[in-house]
Amino acid sequence: MKTLTYAYSRARSAGFFAEFMVLETLTRLFPGEKKLREARTALPDVKTLQSIRADLLELLKQDAQNISHGEYPLSVLMPESPIQHLKRLPLLFWDSFSIYLRRRKGKTQDFDREAEEFLADLPPYYRRNFHYQSNGYLSRRSAEVYEHQVELLFKGSADAMRRLIIPPLRKKFATSPDGEGLRFLEIAAGTGRATRFVHQAFPKAKITALDLSDPYLKVAQENLSRFPRVDFIQGNAAQLPFRDQQFDAVYSVFLFHELPMEERQQIIKESRRVLKDDGLLGMVDSIQEGDKELFTPLLKNFPKDFHEPFYRNYIAHPMEELFKQAGFKNVAKDTGFTSKVVTGLH
Repeated sequence: MKTLTYAYSRARSAGFFAEFMVLETLTRLFPGEKKLREARTALPDVKTLQSIRADLLELLKQDAQNISHGEYPLSVLMPESPIQHLKRLPLLFWDSFSIYLRRRKGKTQDFDREAEEFLADLPPYYRRNFHYQSNGYLSRRSAEVYEHQVELLFKGSADAMRRLIIPPLRKKFATSPDGEGLRFLEIAAGTGRATRFVHQAFPKAKITALDLSDPYLKVAQENLSRFPRVDFIQGNAAQLPFRDQQFDAVYSVFLFHELPMEERQQIIKESRRVLKDDGLLGMVDSIQEGDKELFTPLLKNFPKDFHEPFYRNYIAHPMEELFKQAGFKNVAKDTGFTSKVVTGLH
């Protein structure tokens, strides 16, 4: 099974890479795009690109091995409808043009009427167009294309990186392999992609999915409508609406790099408050300085192409150190392609 799942993941990655190249070619036709590209950092040399590709394939190979070893079921690879996938491509192209215009004009707080309705209730750092994407995280349109955009950016490896959170959960809760009796909290659940994978790995666990974005959470509810043991709450991870020691595990995927330092620290503190004694806090996010020398230049250049105002600070302050400072013990980390997984025990 490992060979077949690895072959499937490689083919899937190649498909997203082909779509990425088509969109890249089309966006070169945008007025002034040539000057914008010239202002960006030059691409890595061929040898470095080959090393990056090898690292991506190593992640996919490890993902296939995790499936063959029973860390999570084969069903995590279930593809979406090809028709839905293809119908989204014109939306992605149109959104690429919107992103181009926003980047060209330096607009980072550009919202339509739907998104503006949510701004007053959100913390200041969140009221922006992360990645220059349309409406940031505050519209259904944004939510419907987001996961596809992320897969294009990471050439079909984003799901495999999300699943890095599952092996530490599996190790910690080995006595309850189906999750019976366990309560998990996912913070910044977004459209529920990682939630789906964790639920498939622990089908009897009770999962609470929390996110600041009401539109994204509504899409998550639709995406996970077949999973009755998932609850959805709109809320701020820095002010969790839960009593002390309520959850066996708290985890997040692709959250902390988009937060200012004080929010990172507060969310870790709040997560510890709601964890049971010996409960697990886990996160998957971008690698940081010192994790993989191969990617260090790319980490430093990433904010130049994407509106990520807190990213430079994030990569300079190891998350494992923040876990330790908050009182977590047995802090551990691992990496996979451009992501790292960090865990600690209450």
